[in-house]
Amino acid sequence: MDSTPTPSGAPARRRRVVKSPEDRRADILAAARQVFATIGFAEATIDDLAAAAQIGKGTFYRQFESKDHVLGALWERYVDAIVRITQQALQDRAEQSGEWWATLDQIMTTLIAHAVENADLHRIVYGQANAAALDICKQANHRVIDLICGYINEGAAAGAFQARHPTVAFRIAYHGIDGLLDDRISDGDPIDTDDLTADALQLVHRALGDPEPTSGRARRPAAKRATRKQTKP
Repeated sequence: MDSTPTPSGAPARRRRVVKSPEDRRADILAAARQVFATIGFAEATIDDLAAAAQIGKGTFYRQFESKDHVLGALWERYVDAIVRITQQALQDRAEQSGEWWATLDQIMTTLIAHAVENADLHRIVYGQANAAALDICKQANHRVIDLICGYINEGAAAGAFQARHPTVAFRIAYHGIDGLLDDRISDGDPIDTDDLTADALQLVHRALGDPEPTSGRARRPAAKRATRKQTKP
């Protein structure tokens, strides 16, 4: 609080907190995620978001054009994490050539776990967002799919993936898995992440022409498996 004396009975002025634009943006995103999860995206107003972030509306509009762009930024940050996960897996694979299927399994396994861990954001985006916000989110999703498809093309050229059109087959499988995840997350029932992952990997293996799609490699080693349960908050 400001230590300057004030007239008797007058409220003390709050000390103005100076933050960088990046910190202000982070504050708005954190506050918005909580507001959207609590009162819903459709019901939330800019006043609600500004109040939760403890800023004025002018400060809000210096960072975002609308609440649609706030939700898009939240999803972009989520996608950024997925891209980092994928890039790290591909980098590790580059150091251990020849493990095409194992790398793809690692990517898909981690992405599914990441989706379940961010179930609240999935419910906001796919259960509450309007068309404008959804369009922003879909544009971000393409970054991940395109990155993995580049890897699929390399694997197909090396003879690892045998599908007639490998990237088409992968996109079909990916969108099917993504749709199932959204359905399960929206239901709010507990999700056995390991069991769902095993089914998803089997689908990807079949789609890309693995001669042994039901092999043990479609599951993580028992020592590394940890069942995650997702419940409706």
